[in-house]
Amino acid sequence: MLLLYIGISIILLIYFYFKKCFSFWKDRGFVYMEPSIPLGSFGSVGFKEHLSEFMRREYNNFKDKGPAFGIYLLTNPGVVITDPELIKEVCSTSFEHFHERGLYVNEKADPLWKNLFTAGGQEWRDLRAKLSPTFTSGKIKMMFPIVVGAADRMVEYLKFEEITHESLEIKEIFASFMTEVIANVAFGLDIKCLGHPDNEFRKVTRNVFEPPKLKNFENFVIFSFPKIATFFNLGINSKHVIDFFMGTVRENMEYREKNNIRRNDFFQLLIDVKNSDVGMSFNEIAANSFIFFAAGFESSSSIMSFCCYELALNQDIQDRLRTEIEEVAERYNGEVTYDGIREIKYLDMVFNETIRIYPVVDTHVRKCTKDFKIPNTDLVIPAGTAVLIPAVGLHHDEKYFENPDVFDPNRFSDENIKKLVPHTFIPFSEGHRMCIGQRFGTMQVKLGLVKLLRNFKILPCNKTLIPMKYTPNSGFQSPFGGMWLKLEHIN
Repeated sequence: MLLLYIGISIILLIYFYFKKCFSFWKDRGFVYMEPSIPLGSFGSVGFKEHLSEFMRREYNNFKDKGPAFGIYLLTNPGVVITDPELIKEVCSTSFEHFHERGLYVNEKADPLWKNLFTAGGQEWRDLRAKLSPTFTSGKIKMMFPIVVGAADRMVEYLKFEEITHESLEIKEIFASFMTEVIANVAFGLDIKCLGHPDNEFRKVTRNVFEPPKLKNFENFVIFSFPKIATFFNLGINSKHVIDFFMGTVRENMEYREKNNIRRNDFFQLLIDVKNSDVGMSFNEIAANSFIFFAAGFESSSSIMSFCCYELALNQDIQDRLRTEIEEVAERYNGEVTYDGIREIKYLDMVFNETIRIYPVVDTHVRKCTKDFKIPNTDLVIPAGTAVLIPAVGLHHDEKYFENPDVFDPNRFSDENIKKLVPHTFIPFSEGHRMCIGQRFGTMQVKLGLVKLLRNFKILPCNKTLIPMKYTPNSGFQSPFGGMWLKLEHIN
């Protein structure tokens, strides 16, 4: 009987603990999503639906109820911003309140995870100042030939008779293409992934984005219970991934400096920063080479995949884009050049419409570092609160984009783009923490698409997902079961 009373007491204590935690937003006057014990607001995410589907639905449920609404990540309070003016405050005007992402960092356990993306405060400002000069248009143009070489290899690979063009999982092709590009640019490695799925670099990249189940559970603990993760000295990346990337950076840096070798790539620019008056440590070079790879690889291959998907379903758009590509190429003697790609206006429109429907990051995250009173309200976002900006919700809001589920590149014509409501199209975030690698990522995706469309017609096949369905437990929006399309050679 005593054990029964103890059991009941424990259950009641747990229940009242959750009730107290889940009164956080009610006590502060916010509208909020009713949580459930023990997962809070996110019980369905990762199991029944992808985060983007959850955020889009809840954005629609709350967008007319105020500038923001409360949610719970387990018992931790978070706030979702629905008002474009408040997004401007968070990203730009009141940046001093929201300069951090609030991500878990344990440099001792995982030195790769202390980088520009995860840093905050003065550390972030110092890193941004060091890295910004490496992402100018001139520096990116300098790397263009590397991307051209990888894109040409992709096209040649797709021309092999052994490739089954009737039903092709295109995302893996693009993932290999992007791996070749970024391995070359960020680490100085001239690798071949296309046709070589067992390449060591490609295997390690899979481990980063598709970790084993045990590592997935460990990362759940890290993001949900950071104090426990710190106590057990847990890191985001596995030891194998850390050792591989740290070793790769060390070997290549020592080889270049010993043999006085220079290359036109991102890795060389980091070495130059290290040897300048500004300075950069080995760990900083390794960590920022890694995040350049991690941020650019998955996002770029996803954008290419979703763009090809929409072009397959909209042949008139594909035909118009191919025609404009050839018209511009003619002005450059049939060659694909850096300046020529920038002149293909319709390609820019197609690219933007793709990342509107399928934003690279569906939800941007910030951390409130000191109490912030929302203008024209009595609501205060307390310090320490996670702030979520649902790009996917804004991008599909009929108030800002008529017929938002329709793929229509004309939304981004010179005339229509002027009509966009500020801070409603935010695929790369906004303000001071806007993606620093946006230009390079955009360039490699556009170049890959141009090379592909000049050689192949893209069509749906019997495995193509119509309508699109996402893998619930994927970090990015990822087609359930892969992106299957058909390619036809253009003679």
